[in-house]
Amino acid sequence: MQLSAPRRMFLIGLLPAASRQAWAAPQRWRFATDSNDRSGLAPAGRAVLRRAFERLGQLLEFEPLPLRRSLRLTELGQLDGEPLRIASIVDQRPQLLLVPVAISRVEVWGFVGDAALQPHDMAELRPLRVAHQRGILLLEQLLGEVARRVEATTPDDVLRLLRLRVVDIGLLTLASGQAPLRPAQLEGLVALAAPLYSSSLYPVLHRSHAQLLPALTAVLQEMESSGESDGLRRKAWADARDGAAALSP
Repeated sequence: MQLSAPRRMFLIGLLPAASRQAWAAPQRWRFATDSNDRSGLAPAGRAVLRRAFERLGQLLEFEPLPLRRSLRLTELGQLDGEPLRIASIVDQRPQLLLVPVAISRVEVWGFVGDAALQPHDMAELRPLRVAHQRGILLLEQLLGEVARRVEATTPDDVLRLLRLRVVDIGLLTLASGQAPLRPAQLEGLVALAAPLYSSSLYPVLHRSHAQLLPALTAVLQEMESSGESDGLRRKAWADARDGAAALSP
């Protein structure tokens, strides 16, 4: 689920009543970050949110955790929030508040060894053998009706299973706008022509921090409008790509 334009404008329209002076004294905030992420998604989310907190005079720290565990800890109030969640995550979780500014967009890309195999959406994966990275909650939800799934530890492991023909298709999550995989990673493989799924990603807060929501929304909206967030995302993507290249054999 994505926020409708009228709903988003309504929420942002509430902001003039908020005062950023309420956070004149720095506080320390603890957010989770995806410990299983091997793309630029998590680094970009951290970069944007850390800058937003800096602009509010706040200190933000990140704790690497698996997505399922971090969601539970945030619900319990043991963490203050998370940087990147789909909007529907709050629908059945009354303890969570959505910050109504998308700071990233996730895409699910498919890779195949046989170029003739070209599924167009997630529903067409049901009869196939599918490899995906372990611990990515979004993929687990999207693949709920796929019976033949193989979990792998890293993106390179997903592609390795594909080359060995253990699976028919491998799925990876990437940030929208992020540079594609390196040619060496895709040797002998073909990327689908378009992503199989995409969704905007939003920060979430524990409900006990409702007083932070208007100011954080305002500063994130300013950063998106000015292009500051886009610059931070692109730098994070480039750094993640260079780091992955340095670790490759």
